[in-house]
Amino acid sequence: MNNKFSLSLVCSALLLAGCGDNTESSGASTEQPYNNQAINEMLSRSSNIDFTLQGEDASVPLPSFLLLDTSDSTLNIPVGYGDSQGLDNPQVAMGEADGWSSQMPFVIDLNLPSGVSLLNDLAPASSARSAVPFSLNLNTGVRVAKVTVDLATREMSNFEALTAGEDFLVVPSEDLRSFNIVPLKGLEPGSDYIYALTDSIKDSNGEPLGTSSSYAILKTDEIIQSGTLAAPQKIIQNVEKAFADNGQVTSTDDIIYSSWFTTSSAGQVLLGTKAAIAQTALPNVAPSNIWNGSVANPNGIDAATLDALYQVTVTSKTSFADAVASDAMFISEFGQQSADLLQGGYNLNFANEAIASIQVVKGTIKLPYFLSDSLEGDAWKKTPWRSAMPSVFKILSVLSSGTEDDKAAVGQQLAVLGLTNLPADLYLQDKLKALIGQTLTLADGTRLDSDRIMTKYSAVPQIRAVKDVPFLMFVPEGAAISANLPILQYQHGITSIKESAYAFAMQHIGGAMQGEAPFKPYAIIAIDQPLHGQRALSYGNDDEVVTDTDNPTVYMNLEYLPVARDNIRQSAIDGLGVRYALNGANDAAFANLDAENVSLFGHSIGAITGISSYAIANTPVSALEGNLFKYTSATLANAGGGIAPFLLNSGSFSPVIKHTIAVKAVPGYASYYERTCGSKDDGVCITKFLGDPNDESANPAEGSASDIAKVNATLASFTFAAQTVLDNVDPYNIAPLVNQTGAPVLGLQAENDSTIPNSVSGAPTAGTEPLFSKLELVNTATDTQGQKLASYFLATTDAEHSTVIAPQSDTDGNANTEMTSQIVQFTLTAGNATSSIAVTDALLDATK
Repeated sequence: MNNKFSLSLVCSALLLAGCGDNTESSGASTEQPYNNQAINEMLSRSSNIDFTLQGEDASVPLPSFLLLDTSDSTLNIPVGYGDSQGLDNPQVAMGEADGWSSQMPFVIDLNLPSGVSLLNDLAPASSARSAVPFSLNLNTGVRVAKVTVDLATREMSNFEALTAGEDFLVVPSEDLRSFNIVPLKGLEPGSDYIYALTDSIKDSNGEPLGTSSSYAILKTDEIIQSGTLAAPQKIIQNVEKAFADNGQVTSTDDIIYSSWFTTSSAGQVLLGTKAAIAQTALPNVAPSNIWNGSVANPNGIDAATLDALYQVTVTSKTSFADAVASDAMFISEFGQQSADLLQGGYNLNFANEAIASIQVVKGTIKLPYFLSDSLEGDAWKKTPWRSAMPSVFKILSVLSSGTEDDKAAVGQQLAVLGLTNLPADLYLQDKLKALIGQTLTLADGTRLDSDRIMTKYSAVPQIRAVKDVPFLMFVPEGAAISANLPILQYQHGITSIKESAYAFAMQHIGGAMQGEAPFKPYAIIAIDQPLHGQRALSYGNDDEVVTDTDNPTVYMNLEYLPVARDNIRQSAIDGLGVRYALNGANDAAFANLDAENVSLFGHSIGAITGISSYAIANTPVSALEGNLFKYTSATLANAGGGIAPFLLNSGSFSPVIKHTIAVKAVPGYASYYERTCGSKDDGVCITKFLGDPNDESANPAEGSASDIAKVNATLASFTFAAQTVLDNVDPYNIAPLVNQTGAPVLGLQAENDSTIPNSVSGAPTAGTEPLFSKLELVNTATDTQGQKLASYFLATTDAEHSTVIAPQSDTDGNANTEMTSQIVQFTLTAGNATSSIAVTDALLDATK
């Protein structure tokens, strides 16, 4: 909600401290000591937790339930006076998340006297993965647990303690004046966690840390709070009780600070979207029955257009040689020489097309577009997905704690929709279909949910357009080609285009034609990612909104983070849509293809979006969907989790991202940029400004120490906010959904990938290797059995980020050949189900 960010911290969703008549809410006075001497002792200490409920110095360690909007379960981050109230402000953007990041650290600031720090007991890093020194002082003083919280009573159950050094690591700042609690394996999405800090944590004088007066107000049971602090007090006391009851502390007197928080959901909006799409498979349900009315269909798309969704139209079919020679998109992106080389290679290898050929089929697929495509006011960039249904959480909030008039008004409207057994009906998926396209109002006529934020409680998006999305398909034909061919669906990387499939199609299809005829290779189909290639938005002249090598941030959209997240959602749903559309493709070009044997191949961002397509497609939402969405297997090449941290550490994208953020947020850098960088690349400019702290003599910083510190602090804050917003589409969080399906996965990694890093120091869930670990993939260099495999290509092979698409140099040809061979084998064996793939061990790293 936009208006909530105009409130001060103390007036946010739960605190409201000092905003009413509660004189006990300030937490500023310790004149009257508590009867509990442990609390008095904590308050007397000079070093303590920075937790203050009101005033200019108001501060809450993150994450916390105190910064949650209790009406819709989204985050509620206060915004500074004069700051933007729009989604271009990362703090406001965080309000689009239905929980805290499961990957970002807990940030604990301290109030320490001058000259005092945390006790310095740092020992060398405990493992290569943590890559940070270990503090026994901190790690023995922090408790973290997963719990179940009854939102009505705030009681906590199902206590599962996490282990320091295994599940999380407590890491001090460089100056030892604050610390982070870093989840080493990520937390479970959509789950409740509690944490506590104990007074065993000492400062550099050997004195225990104390608490703040604000926390003491919530901790004590001597003064029972009413009004706005009643709920926070009850929650804090339940958190402390949970740790004490489960033997994590000797008594609650040990605890100097604690909190509860909920992690963001993962994949629930995509599953809700799929559930809406899946209804159209029913005989008497059309898309216009689902996206009906001005709420679900705000642009008034007519019923005939809606009901044409997922129709496939073929516009041309030509030989590969003729197609590549005349494909303007391919030639524009890759050059005439590349087209000539591919044409020559095809003519050599497929000289007799009557025996075997590759036919290039082009056409369009009608897909739903849930983003804005309007250029007016840059709406395409500023407008995230919006829900076609009111938030179930908001409905439940009204029914449980609204006024009697509001309860009656909402209840009557729900009854008209067939939801009469309340609140039970609101927990039944079949019943919730009735809410799509509906507007509920309170007793005074105001809308119950005017924000329409997409959360797990409002998971069906408004449709804004039906797009004729161009597709490109490579179909093997000829006397030597068998019947009923499998299909490989390709999702390309960021700044690339679907026509990159020309570079590998012939190699894949030819690689499948080994031994004796008849051969059974697979067809390959691809579309552009949103805002790429032929899906650029045009102003009607030569100006386009398009993601390419010069403009990677069009799709990344660093300025409006919820739209960046929803670009990924749109990509994932587009992939799902292509898979679904194949079932009804009745043109002759599809006659020899098996729509029930479709595999997925995603590269880079195509693998990042592809893992969501794969997980959602293979997770049933209806007993009637059968195999209409299901994929047989997936190859994920150079994917990565922890999107925000890996982007800030990407050799390809980090410089431009850092520049884009810093030039708007740090005046010192903006001035430097204006003075000195007129002819410099933006990425070069920020790199020179920051210098290389690991090699200052060769690359000294041109910025001042204070400005560099501001840039680094800004980047850290941005990373936290960005990952919080992106968390529910992050591959690391989607991976458990894939694991639940048991679906086959082949992962491919190039060592020292400069685009998506293999791993990121200090961010244990970021990069390719943590994702493959989360997917439980087995190294093919040691075991080629099973259907969850990963191949880690050695640096000595010269494999690069895009080697899997085509050789990138004169020396990575062997790696390209091996990658292609593994994809072909994995795809043709239904994900290693019918045999084990053969690999070349010498090219692979067996130590991963």
